Amino acid sequence: MISKKILSMTVACILLGSGLAAMAGPNELPNAPKPATTLRLLLAEVQPGAMASEQYCLMVFADRHFHAEKAIHKLGADQDRKVYEGELSEGDWSTLGGIIDGEEFQKLKVPPSAMPPVIQDAHIYSISVARQNTFQNMEFMDNKSRKPYESQLKPLLQWWKAVRGRRMAETGARPDSRCSSQAGGPMFSY
Repeated sequence: MISKKILSMTVACILLGSGLAAMAGPNELPNAPKPATTLRLLLAEVQPGAMASEQYCLMVFADRHFHAEKAIHKLGADQDRKVYEGELSEGDWSTLGGIIDGEEFQKLKVPPSAMPPVIQDAHIYSISVARQNTFQNMEFMDNKSRKPYESQLKPLLQWWKAVRGRRMAETGARPDSRCSSQAGGPMFSY
């Protein structure tokens, strides 16, 4: 008798669980993979310090979602890396689109430069913006290298500073290799 009851309860639990899983749909199941979406912007910043460097990275996707990381890099390795994910507000999304889709910003042509062995007053920015079948890539090693493009870059860097300065809840998401300082730089191509 007891074994029949256990068998009946086990079967009922399996059927109930299967029914709930079917109703939830594949994207609502825990740990289900997220559908791939198009990268719209990658903005990375490295602020070297005397003992450690701070690295910030923001990837914004065409569906308004973002993936952000902040890392403390010391002695050639990450000492601490935090990951944040969410969705940009309508205002942030509209402001960003107005900046990177503006005529002045789209016409920005920054010739690639080789990384010098020593950079005085380094403050590195890497920016990649999706443009039809390619990326508009820009990299700046210091304030001096940004100076000729300041008027076009200033709105994006102010937007970035405002977004980065907001308190975000850390998520359990994994770091993205596109944000890694070890990957040789966050420039992209198709």
